[in-house]
Amino acid sequence: MFIVQVLVISLLLIFYSLLIAALFRKFNRDLKIALFFITPLLVFSVGFVFRLSVKPPIVDLGFFLTEFSGLFISILFAICLFLGQLRYWKK
Repeated sequence: MFIVQVLVISLLLIFYSLLIAALFRKFNRDLKIALFFITPLLVFSVGFVFRLSVKPPIVDLGFFLTEFSGLFISILFAICLFLGQLRYWKK
């Protein structure tokens, strides 16, 4: 069952990453920016695979990675808001 779960998680990660890349291509944006959105997906997926383990230290690392990916999104959002305000008030 573990292999099936890892396979499904990997396929979803690839599918979502391709959708994000296609969206950035459609709007003629650099794919390097898409990495900011794909990285949390990758970290979350790896963390979730670790959470499927039976060894407590690996499970703990999995919980850390899944929580860290959510924290990364929150920090990224706050940075964007801050930089947007700096740019707005600079004009």
